[in-house]
Amino acid sequence: MKGIVLTFLALTIAVGIMADPLSCYDIQFTENPNGRSPYENQIVDIQAIVTAVKANNFYYLGDPDGGPWSGLYVYHRDSSNLVQVGDEVIVTGKVLEFNYNNQWTHTLTQITDVSNVDILSSGNPVPPAAILSTSELPRNNAISEQWEGVLVAFYNVQIKSATDSYGQFNIADTSNIQAMVDDGFFSIPSQHSIVVGDWWYVIRGMVDYWGTSSAGWKVNPRDRDDLIKEDSVANSTIRLSSDPLAEIDKISTLELSSTKLLSEWGVREYSFDINIDPAKVIYQGFDIDGTVTTAAPSVTVSSAGDVITFHYGSQDGIVSATDMILIKLKFEPKIYGEIPIIITNFKFDDQAISTIYNGRLQVKIQDNIAYLSIGTASSSKNSFDPSMNEVLNIEYGTKTGFLARALIRIYDAQGRLVATPVHQNFTSPTGIVNTTWNGRDSNMKLLEPGIYYCHTEISNRETSKRYTTVQPIVIKSRLK
Repeated sequence: MKGIVLTFLALTIAVGIMADPLSCYDIQFTENPNGRSPYENQIVDIQAIVTAVKANNFYYLGDPDGGPWSGLYVYHRDSSNLVQVGDEVIVTGKVLEFNYNNQWTHTLTQITDVSNVDILSSGNPVPPAAILSTSELPRNNAISEQWEGVLVAFYNVQIKSATDSYGQFNIADTSNIQAMVDDGFFSIPSQHSIVVGDWWYVIRGMVDYWGTSSAGWKVNPRDRDDLIKEDSVANSTIRLSSDPLAEIDKISTLELSSTKLLSEWGVREYSFDINIDPAKVIYQGFDIDGTVTTAAPSVTVSSAGDVITFHYGSQDGIVSATDMILIKLKFEPKIYGEIPIIITNFKFDDQAISTIYNGRLQVKIQDNIAYLSIGTASSSKNSFDPSMNEVLNIEYGTKTGFLARALIRIYDAQGRLVATPVHQNFTSPTGIVNTTWNGRDSNMKLLEPGIYYCHTEISNRETSKRYTTVQPIVIKSRLK
């Protein structure tokens, strides 16, 4: 976990970390007709997935499963430059109901004054878009409040107005109730592509609110891939599921699925690569029961075990009028923490598919222990050379389900304390947190080559019980 502390509001951290993090749903859900959050004007911690980013400006958070009330807008320039889509984060900030000059009928719930961002893991699947009718997101009706900050998608919609001077235009599906699209992330091409009367296959994006008479609740496509005019195989979406309850040395089965494949598209084959880290997870085969794959595909595993290549072909074609499971993949995790399963080079026949959502295994620590694992970016060995700008990766943690405090101290061979890389409260969905140490002492001076000891103490803040462990570290130097 990368700890990114924005010092101008450091005093609020002590307030925010004393309780378990909230979800976006916790912040957003309300039965109050004015739509205001029950946490308005409070400093809170929110744990969620980054779903969209506009650098130097803002970003969005979403709960992993999506749905109504599951998204939040974060207005903060500095931290927008620190996060990426797919990061799982804990954000500390203030809940604000934004109302421009107090002129709006409703408000925009947002997080401001961000004082701390902890990146727990990266490369996580973005919460699925909520598929809506345009009648469920009217511009100026309070029923739209539940989708504020959420990724939504409209299918088979017609353009109802030309792009105005603010980059906005209206759309509607067969309900003929209009919703608005805006250019909050990028400038949407206007006259040559947004043409009144044209039908589009899908338009999706993040929902925000701007309460002027010409706006209201609006959908902001994140990039050009969020606006798809033609329904075709090239615009398919491939998604690998995740296992949030994976266990070490037990097989997890992940489903690889696709959006529909119509018979007129003539698809007969699929092929793809899976990339994994064999030190963290082992590929253990596949299953085709309950899938559209009717015979065993050809599978090739690289000698290192890090790339698995699949190919399947069917003379009868691959056809489904709805989303389908292509194949089920089996993996055996070997370590605690977040383990990404990456899909690359996916093709239907010779058509490369660009919209791909990767999977992950989430392996939680099951015991009350002080977990410690050290190594470098390129090796699991405990030696590194700080004089060459190498850093030591330190993973630490304990069983999940409570707020813990970690204290990591570095001692030299004589037992003298030389550095304290970690002294903080933490929570994590797996119990694992990541940090780095640059081989410097508490005065930021490079330590001499030799043997050192990493002493880790984990405290359960609820029971005051403590768990400890120690591992050696070698600071090496270049041969002269």
